[in-house]
Amino acid sequence: MRRKTVATVEKILLRVAIYIRVSTDRQVKEGDSMRDQLSTGQKYIDTHENMILVDTYIDDGISGQKLKRDDFQRLLDDVRAGKIDLVIFTRLDRWFRNLRHYLNTQDILDKHGVSWTAIEQPYFDTSTPHGRAFVNNSMIWAELEAQNDSDRILGVFDDKVDNGEVLSGSTPLGYSIKDKHLTPDDDAPTAVAIFQFYRRNGNLSETLRHMESEFGLVRSAASLKNMLTNTKYIGVFRDNKEYCPAIIDRELFEDVQRLLKINIKDGKKHDYIFGGLVVCDDCDHVMSGCQHRCGGRTRADGTRTIYKYSCYRCRQGVNLHRCPNRKIVMESTLEAMMLDRIRPELEKYIAEYEVANLPAIRTDAKRRSVENKLQKLKDLFLNDLITMNEFKLDREKLLLQLEKINAEDSRPVKDLSYLRDFLKMDFESLYDSFSIPEKRELWRSIVKEIRVDHEKNIHIIFFVIVVLLTLPLRLVRPLISA
Repeated sequence: MRRKTVATVEKILLRVAIYIRVSTDRQVKEGDSMRDQLSTGQKYIDTHENMILVDTYIDDGISGQKLKRDDFQRLLDDVRAGKIDLVIFTRLDRWFRNLRHYLNTQDILDKHGVSWTAIEQPYFDTSTPHGRAFVNNSMIWAELEAQNDSDRILGVFDDKVDNGEVLSGSTPLGYSIKDKHLTPDDDAPTAVAIFQFYRRNGNLSETLRHMESEFGLVRSAASLKNMLTNTKYIGVFRDNKEYCPAIIDRELFEDVQRLLKINIKDGKKHDYIFGGLVVCDDCDHVMSGCQHRCGGRTRADGTRTIYKYSCYRCRQGVNLHRCPNRKIVMESTLEAMMLDRIRPELEKYIAEYEVANLPAIRTDAKRRSVENKLQKLKDLFLNDLITMNEFKLDREKLLLQLEKINAEDSRPVKDLSYLRDFLKMDFESLYDSFSIPEKRELWRSIVKEIRVDHEKNIHIIFFVIVVLLTLPLRLVRPLISA
């Protein structure tokens, strides 16, 4: 008889877990805070003599749509370990708002003989078929309500973006919030300087050190990369192309994106001029820099000198045998080809640009001529050489001519005199005095890719269009002063 009594007591005494979830600040204001849910659960246990509290499981700031909740997973682990008989919570939506997640979890509870109760919704009963059917239907409506809430929030966000309004209180460096819109502030020049510094060296680690030493900004590499890829700096966010005032020139921004793909890594044993630029034309993988041993000589004392040369190879072909390209390309060979081709490439670009934009160039010349006449007319009037009526009459005629010219062709014409001056310089002689980092900085601003195939055919793709803006000034300045 004694054994039966003990068994009966153990069966009646329920080990209870309280589960609490709060996902928004609004729930705290509406009386659904963690404290309220905990108090409700403890009162429920106190009113039942056959219940003891095992543990309390709390998930703060997590949606009921999500299954990966820290304390919820800990609760399931304790269920599997046989530590719980009953789970209680205030309402069903604290437990789940997704039908599929609920059914999967219910399967785990059933396997371990665990029931649950929604304290404030006592008509939910998982121990009977009718109760389970009621719960399943309720879960469908709870999930629909959660999805509708999500759609409404997304709709509000889309409307804010369309009107150029901020979605949160965080702002990119160089911007402040004014009347719900991003506005450039006093840190805007700092942001521009960071973009320009990275374009010059293409190294995230070096840029981080520069930010800390020059501006006192301590950031992680991930944070810096997020900054450099943030399209708000060019005034774009999502589908809104005019979301906010741009503080970074679009060509500078796009050049930084290109360089991020071939970011120079610190800690390398050897420095390579074309690191990240040489691409295998067979498999499209970037070719790795390496040291090639070649030749050597034996000294009188018996020691042997081995010569090493910087070169590039496709790891997919040489190491992994996934690519037919197993050739080794010497860095000196590439360098000689680049120096031979830069002049003809620039000359070709200038000629093609002038032919393609000949009408615009002619229009630009006409425009300058009329503008000069307007200035001369103004000088004549100021020197009392013509009357006011003569000035107004002639000025009106010139303005009509200018308006007609502007209507003919509004395309902007690039000033290529910088490139022509560059071609007149003794660039090749000064290039030999550059260090490897300086050479790399120069070529990365001019070259998009150097493609090499398994037959050692080399195709150089120049970025001649951006030379005008991205050629490192500190490297070119000696050329200009020469």
